[in-house]
Amino acid sequence: MADELVKVERSGEYLRVRLNRPEKGNAINNSMLAALDAAFQKAEGDRSVRALLLSGEGKHFCAGIDLAEGHRVDTTEVGGGLSLETVFHRLEALPIPTVAVMRGAALAGGLELALHCDLRVAAENARLGMPVARVGLIPPFDFTRKLIEIIGAPATAYLLFSAEPVDGKRALALGMVNEVRPESEVEAAGTALLEKISGNAPLSLRTIKATLRRCMRDAFLAEHKDLDEMVRVILKSSDAKEGARAFVEKRKPVWKGE
Repeated sequence: MADELVKVERSGEYLRVRLNRPEKGNAINNSMLAALDAAFQKAEGDRSVRALLLSGEGKHFCAGIDLAEGHRVDTTEVGGGLSLETVFHRLEALPIPTVAVMRGAALAGGLELALHCDLRVAAENARLGMPVARVGLIPPFDFTRKLIEIIGAPATAYLLFSAEPVDGKRALALGMVNEVRPESEVEAAGTALLEKISGNAPLSLRTIKATLRRCMRDAFLAEHKDLDEMVRVILKSSDAKEGARAFVEKRKPVWKGE
């Protein structure tokens, strides 16, 4: 249906999950977050599915969190027991291989959504970045950890401190994506990769996925309660409110450091 925020389609032995707010750059609001969670639960419970393809309707993969909807700087603490972390972790923990296909913008929470997939295919002219400092925010600890897991600490520092996006070719050089294609070919490239993966032995795929996640989980265990508290303080700061307002109003924010 046209009003579905997330489209879920079965295609052979894999599942297509497509973000469907093209008029908003597929920015994530609470309703879309709940729809994504339901889609990932569907994949979780179907042992006949061998892989999952995640993409966005229209020109963009995902422009991030919808700051225009109710000035939600507290998106990581949404109601109903859901948060960006819990939903993205559900995606990461799926027992099947997952591939993100990115064209246009994949920014902030949108980039993190793709990073929680196992593999990524990007268009040459895609814009991938973490511009959270521009609106007075900071990624949660686990999202920073995910960046370091994928591209290492120096590249993570550059993305977060500069708040500048990179294109597909630069993302490939950083190890952020696995393949880069012209925009007109990126969807077909993602489909070809999914078909190649889903043609392999399902038990092997699931065990490989479990082994990969176990290795990475144990490599990145760290105490971070103090950092979580710092993030909560930032989310409620006047700078965070000002950053979101400035973004919506298309003006330069006035920072106060409080």
